[in-house]
Amino acid sequence: MPACEHALTARVSPPSSSTAVYKEECTQCFDNYDMEAGIDVCLTCFNGGCTNERRQHAQQHALKTGHHLAVTIKRTKKPAPAPSTGSASEDGQRPAKLTKLEIKEDSDDQYEATSSVRCWACGGRHVDTQATAGLAATVLAVVHAAEARQAGEIKAWAEEVTGCEHFEGIEQQAHGGF
Repeated sequence: MPACEHALTARVSPPSSSTAVYKEECTQCFDNYDMEAGIDVCLTCFNGGCTNERRQHAQQHALKTGHHLAVTIKRTKKPAPAPSTGSASEDGQRPAKLTKLEIKEDSDDQYEATSSVRCWACGGRHVDTQATAGLAATVLAVVHAAEARQAGEIKAWAEEVTGCEHFEGIEQQAHGGF
């Protein structure tokens, strides 16, 4: 891939742990990174945009903000292992009895993610991530960053308990019994 002047001169930096990275779905529609086109994540502000031919939210974002570089992230499900035949396990033992029903989120090891960098100022042309050291580091950090939704869910469970200022000066009187 030929070098892109925008990639060579880009001032990008990896997201911090508190930065929201919208890499699972477009922030303006419901297209997501499981779709064939994937999601473009802006390497400047970490906004997620679709590359759908009708909507083109990623390209609109680049034109509006001047943030030309984006990493395209696509996720595909890995093929499932062949099911075993019969009810016994490979060692001849019966499978463990189910004692608990729970809902689990799909683990990342069931999926394969691919990424590539594109420059919207160059018509969406794909760019070599090794163009600058900062670009490669930023792409890696975006791909491995926690999704904004997950960060919000974690934050929702963290609660800081503080005292109410109205109760700070209250003195309780002993009550004389029942």
